[in-house]
Amino acid sequence: MKEFLKYIILNFWKITGIVSFFLLALFLVIFGFLKTLFIIAMCALGFFLGKWKNEGVSLKQIVKAFSSSMRINR
Repeated sequence: MKEFLKYIILNFWKITGIVSFFLLALFLVIFGFLKTLFIIAMCALGFFLGKWKNEGVSLKQIVKAFSSSMRINR
């Protein structure tokens, strides 16, 4: 068991890359490109909302920052 954990720790990024791209390929085959893109976008949105919540940023601050970044300067 120790050898297995040591192997995983020494090759963490290789294993992470293999698993990530395997899942991406699987999603592309099962769902297609647009649905996979939508799943990735929702995961990214969830990640950023969770990150901001962990940092103590309120939803009101997030909406305010987003709306101010969407304004077109004339």
